[in-house]
Amino acid sequence: MKHKPDPNPNSKGDPVASSFDYFISGDHAAARAIVANTLTAQGFALEPSETGDLAAKRGSLGATVWLGALAGKNFHVSFTVEFFVDQQGQLIARLNRNLGAGVLKGGAIGASKTDGAFVDTANALAEALSGAGVLTGTLQG
Repeated sequence: MKHKPDPNPNSKGDPVASSFDYFISGDHAAARAIVANTLTAQGFALEPSETGDLAAKRGSLGATVWLGALAGKNFHVSFTVEFFVDQQGQLIARLNRNLGAGVLKGGAIGASKTDGAFVDTANALAEALSGAGVLTGTLQG
């Protein structure tokens, strides 16, 4: 397992992963707080679900629908974070994205913006969890 997502999985132009799993040791509530704080620091508004998962949204959907990739800093991106526990009792946080959403919001440029935001977010989570000494591994999906 890697400890940091690879922003360029290979040089052949394959798409960026659709998910990143973070294997986290220690207190589950503290780890969830690190994830939430990191997403907030990245400019995301968070909406927790009934199950404790997170929907993370940034930018303006209206501006993105009207302007597409030209929405600039207001380009809308949204990801989800699912939390679950493995057989050893270790918390896993899974950062997910909708692969088609970027294309629908701005064509090839929108897809590229979404890819970049996803990789930046994945790396920020890996750095925060690693910096806190709780990241035991990552897995790209």
